[in-house]
Amino acid sequence: MANFDWRRASEYLDERYGRDVVGIEEWLWLLMTLRDHARAEQPDPVLAAFDEFLRRLREIETKPFACRVFVSHQQLDVPLAERIAWLAQGAGFEYWLDVHDPLLNLGTGSGLPPVIQTVLIAAIIEMALLNCSHGITVQTANAQRSRWVPYEFGRAKRRWLRSTQVASWFDNGIYATSTADYLKLGVCALGEKDVDRWLHTEHRRSGCPAASGSWPGSGIPPPLPN
Repeated sequence: MANFDWRRASEYLDERYGRDVVGIEEWLWLLMTLRDHARAEQPDPVLAAFDEFLRRLREIETKPFACRVFVSHQQLDVPLAERIAWLAQGAGFEYWLDVHDPLLNLGTGSGLPPVIQTVLIAAIIEMALLNCSHGITVQTANAQRSRWVPYEFGRAKRRWLRSTQVASWFDNGIYATSTADYLKLGVCALGEKDVDRWLHTEHRRSGCPAASGSWPGSGIPPPLPN
């Protein structure tokens, strides 16, 4: 994802990432291994392949070339996530947002066994995390019931040891009622101004050039509710 642009992503999984993307060899290995198990009746070999994929990713020491923000959210909070992605782009970051990645829907109508669909989606998320320099979670009442949002925060925090590289935006009343103390290991933003300040501060600190490309949506996402 150093040169990965979801707008230009190939429909072919083998060609999804360029050769200079962090984790490309591991991604291609996983695809080859999953093809070998495409007709497997038991999920064990598929899950074992994913475990090995994660192990190989953990051994990678190369850092992403791009300043990119991974935006983690619950499915019902897409408008809020898009607003944060728009703010990130305005601050000079590239971003990764699942609903803007067309191949994340590859499970629909693909004909692949469900376990392989699930592993491929998880692997795409892992590749996104690997190739992002920062991450932010959208914390709402919906997110409190999500399984993916805590997973993505945990994976991000493990990769980005500096707490300022990972943040969470809290909807009205959520910070006071949240029992997820692990979120406080990162930056806690209680309003849009906090998010915007964090993004600009981190971009200046990183020294990365401003991201290129225009906002893909039909209009500017509405402001966050606080």
